Amino acid sequence: MNQTHELNVYVSLEHHLLEVLNALPTILPDDLALELSAFVSPSPSTVIPYYILLKISQWSRSPAGLKVLQSSSLDPQSYSMVSLLAGTRTSPEKKFPAYVAKDPETERRQAANDKKAVSTVVNGVLSVAGTGFATWLASEHTGLRLEWRALLATFVALVVALAEIILYMIWDSRRSTKKTERAPHISSRVEKLGEDSDKAGIVDATASSSSTDPHHSALRQRLVQSTSIPRDSLHE
Repeated sequence: MNQTHELNVYVSLEHHLLEVLNALPTILPDDLALELSAFVSPSPSTVIPYYILLKISQWSRSPAGLKVLQSSSLDPQSYSMVSLLAGTRTSPEKKFPAYVAKDPETERRQAANDKKAVSTVVNGVLSVAGTGFATWLASEHTGLRLEWRALLATFVALVVALAEIILYMIWDSRRSTKKTERAPHISSRVEKLGEDSDKAGIVDATASSSSTDPHHSALRQRLVQSTSIPRDSLHE
């Protein structure tokens, strides 16, 4: 399975890596030289399989590879995996999804819930240990033998542990219920705000249409004229 994974992994063929590999096709074994030549000559590729670099690194550490590299005035350390992979990128041909940052408020609530959960577990453990130890000390004055005192302390500690587990399950279930109820409440508020904005838009549209209607304009003018008639003219 690891070999199949290595066959599917590519490494970016950087300029410095290309310079190091260009000196190898003439001194490598025939099969390895043929595989390397497909990526470095005559037109270099932008990526190279990881398994080819692994084979080159293994060959450079073999006695035959060390002898050939030294006779060619090449540094064997330049062909270790650390040197070959330095400055390269793994799987540059793949496009990974963009990172989407979480809401800071959501992260703050999640961190607070995690702290509460940890503190609840720690308190439960301390309660169980403290109850067992206190029962052991209290049973010293009962005249019981050591084995019976140990059984009594263990029994009381188990009872407290069971109670703490039940309380934690109840607390966790209530916390989950609050999380599920909070999301519909927020969505309903958003929908209500949208409905209110729609109603406000309808009222504004009605008011603007009534202001442009000639019948409404004539009626408004008559009302204004009737209120502006002097009282003396009415008495006459």
